Amino acid sequence: MLKEDDVRAWTVTFLATMLQCEAESIKSDVNFNVMGLSSVDAVIMAGAMEEHFDIEIDAALFLRNSTINSLIADLQASGIVG
Repeated sequence: MLKEDDVRAWTVTFLATMLQCEAESIKSDVNFNVMGLSSVDAVIMAGAMEEHFDIEIDAALFLRNSTINSLIADLQASGIVG
């Protein structure tokens, strides 16, 4: 089971790199669309997370969650994050 802090930190870093901004500007409660993330970007992020953490995740998880907080909560509910 992955640690919440590790997944949150990775997600913030990934988004900052993808969106070409400072990690400090990524807020956990801001909608991914508002950040400028597209559905294609969300699928790319799902694949990158799978690769980084060596896990399997349904890409739909990233499409049905609109913030980092809701994504983490869904990962916790599915038993991936503890």
